[in-house]
Amino acid sequence: MKRIVVIVAVIAIAAIGWFALDRIRTGITSRDELQTETASLGDLNVTVDADGVVRSNQSAQLSWQTSGIVDQVGVSLGDSVSTGQILASLDKTTLPQGVILAQADLVNAQRTLEDLQSSRTRSAQVQQKVEDAQQALEDALNPVGIQADARQKLADAQNAVDEADDTYKIISKPPPQAAIDQAKANLAIAERIINTTLKNIERINKKLRKDESAYLFFESREFYKKILDGLENKRIRDQRQYEDALNKYNSLLEPPDPLDVLIAEGNVTLKKAELQQAQTELERVANGLAPGEIAVLQAQLADAQREWERWKDGPDAGEITAAQARLAAAQATLNKDRIYAPFDGVITGVYAKVGDIVDAGDQAFKLDDLSRLLVDARVSEIDINKIQVGQPAILRFDSIPDKQYTGKVVAVPVVGDTIQDVVSYKVVIEITDTDGNVRPGMTASTKIVTNSIQNALLVPNRALRISDGERVVYVLKDGKPLPVPLKLGITSDTYTQVLDGGLNAGDLIMLSPPGNASGFSGAQ
Repeated sequence: MKRIVVIVAVIAIAAIGWFALDRIRTGITSRDELQTETASLGDLNVTVDADGVVRSNQSAQLSWQTSGIVDQVGVSLGDSVSTGQILASLDKTTLPQGVILAQADLVNAQRTLEDLQSSRTRSAQVQQKVEDAQQALEDALNPVGIQADARQKLADAQNAVDEADDTYKIISKPPPQAAIDQAKANLAIAERIINTTLKNIERINKKLRKDESAYLFFESREFYKKILDGLENKRIRDQRQYEDALNKYNSLLEPPDPLDVLIAEGNVTLKKAELQQAQTELERVANGLAPGEIAVLQAQLADAQREWERWKDGPDAGEITAAQARLAAAQATLNKDRIYAPFDGVITGVYAKVGDIVDAGDQAFKLDDLSRLLVDARVSEIDINKIQVGQPAILRFDSIPDKQYTGKVVAVPVVGDTIQDVVSYKVVIEITDTDGNVRPGMTASTKIVTNSIQNALLVPNRALRISDGERVVYVLKDGKPLPVPLKLGITSDTYTQVLDGGLNAGDLIMLSPPGNASGFSGAQ
């Protein structure tokens, strides 16, 4: 009984298969009952998939370089800053002593560098130093000239003492009565002169106020105006002479100023000391300089000549480099009390507050350059040799589901990273159409386009088969499946380029060919 059932089943299956094959062969099967796709021209992109993370073009954690108390914080979270901008500073009175003393080091280093750079001035100074030393030695070897100079200095010192002593006597003693009487008489004369001038001015003003019809034949307003102008000038001179006479008379009546007397007395003492020094110098050179003094002058000349040899061709390059290094070191130490922006960017972290007590190394800010956003994409070692700088990329973000972004490869590493025995390479992709929705830290799914063609004849990969050692697709013509041999080009995940063969645009390709055809997964 079982044997009969099996035979019947086999016969039924064979009949169904023959019936289906016959329907296909005879064109009875309709297009609606088959999975087909029309061969067409289109663009094809070959891509490599990689996941990555968005980062800023440049990022920096900014920390304090020394200890102190925070005095100023000039930025807030999200502020844009420029290179060199001061972000925060410490109270100078709370800085370590070494930082405070750096100001003196900076001044000295700057002065040294300026002296070195002023090579012409320095060279002239050294040359003058040589000439002075040479003259001093020549004078020492010529005692007659030295003695004459010493006698002249002694005479000048004696004159200075006499002048100081005369000044002291004038200031310290009251003026004689005769001088007071003379000053009083001069004041009276000056007062009469100014009064006479004022009366004449008043008289001419009266003439000018008269009606012109009352004038005599020789009188006129212009005539009296000229007289009045001359009298005004005379009044100014007479007034000045009167004030000078009054000041001189009053000064003679006042007692001497104790401070002026003290200064004059001190000047006398100073000039007498200089006179004594000149006398001692004359006595010292009376018989010429001692051999030891001449030896000192010779040594000074030799030193000056050696310095001239070093400076005559300009400053030493090594000394300039050393001075520049000292200046830079002092400036760097002084700059430790503040934090500067090292590049243009946006403040993405603020950890400093006014009044905080900080130490060197404490974090203050985080700065990011958001002008360019990059994606570090991990590419497997299998695909890395397909990646080149400049290749376009397509990016998608889970947090931005409805938008696709474009980018380009800007860096391909030479050496890979091994993570859990898996080798991958961090390829850098720049996002070329970024907007405010894309932020550092986001995860990106990227497709790097490694090859691209346009207007090519394409076939779906699922339709490709191998028949008698040839790559073929089955085309439905007149209701019958016909194998068409193909020469294939590049392939993507879903389509392959047709380079040559019997396939034409518009042909109806069977996606599920007859079962006797071998499967094919794409071009090799």
